[in-house]
Amino acid sequence: MESISVVIPTYNRAHLIGRAVTSALAAMAPGDELIVVDDGSTDSTADALAPFTDRIRYFRTDNRGAGPARNHGVERAQHKLIAFLDSDDEWMPEGLFLKRSVMSARPDLVFCFTDFANTGEDGTTTRNYLVNWHHDGRDWDEILGPGQAFSSIAPLPAGTPDFQVHTGDMYPLLLQQPYVAAWTSIVRRTVAGSDFQFGEDFQTTEDWSCFGRIARRGPAAYLDCETAWNHGHSGPRLTSNAGTIGYLNDHLQLAQRIWGQDPDFLNHHEQLYARVIASIHLKRARWNLSRGLTVAARADLAVAGASAPRSLKLLAALPGTLLRIAGNVRRRAIRTAGRTR
Repeated sequence: MESISVVIPTYNRAHLIGRAVTSALAAMAPGDELIVVDDGSTDSTADALAPFTDRIRYFRTDNRGAGPARNHGVERAQHKLIAFLDSDDEWMPEGLFLKRSVMSARPDLVFCFTDFANTGEDGTTTRNYLVNWHHDGRDWDEILGPGQAFSSIAPLPAGTPDFQVHTGDMYPLLLQQPYVAAWTSIVRRTVAGSDFQFGEDFQTTEDWSCFGRIARRGPAAYLDCETAWNHGHSGPRLTSNAGTIGYLNDHLQLAQRIWGQDPDFLNHHEQLYARVIASIHLKRARWNLSRGLTVAARADLAVAGASAPRSLKLLAALPGTLLRIAGNVRRRAIRTAGRTR
């Protein structure tokens, strides 16, 4: 099977990077390489990586964020298959083998990805966490296409239960929701071509923009199994903590930049594109109204058009000061009620 370049971007995670590197090295095969891109850390990240210097390729860059760091790793990678792991997460032992097997069996695939498990800051564990990203309650047979057993593609590792592998067109899906967690993915750079670039000017969705672009290059595969642990924490992050409005702004920008500039896609999916754009503006309007920003809300509701409820239009017509006062009164009432119970 083909060799893989593994890329781990990191920033000020000296206390976490060892766990990620150890899990990656345990999953890799002879001939693979592990690239760590240090995005200008100011802590002891370099010291934390010292025990691994003979098994990794370490590059230090200026602090520019997750997108540039991942792109730097891709540029340095020597193999055609490139996998990603975040420095605060870790891989499950057999995950890389499973994804490598699918990519080797299907050279037409532009990328593959999987589900993952999550641990919260309080230690709470949630399995099969990907649905909390894309919020699509359908079965993957309906989302992407009929599955086939992994055991029909490659031998299962001992003790690994069989699961379904679904292949299909992710391009229209990724307009709507972020279905792909980068740290569960493998990308075939020869198929992805020049589209294989993580966004460098997004606050939170640099990975979504990358998979959105490369999805138009060919089919993708979803392996219906977990291959990674995603760990919640309050430490430094490569992506901006921009909150809801930053996420919505990014979604709107990437939708317009990728799908909105694709004439062939619009010829076939104009109504889908219009619904997604309207939905983003409607969500932004709700956010703006919750903060008394009625001018901005009215602008979003105008774009949302007929999909905007009349109740929101009535609220947006009120003075922003009135909405802010009402909101403050409501919050004070809630706090007072809490103290008197």
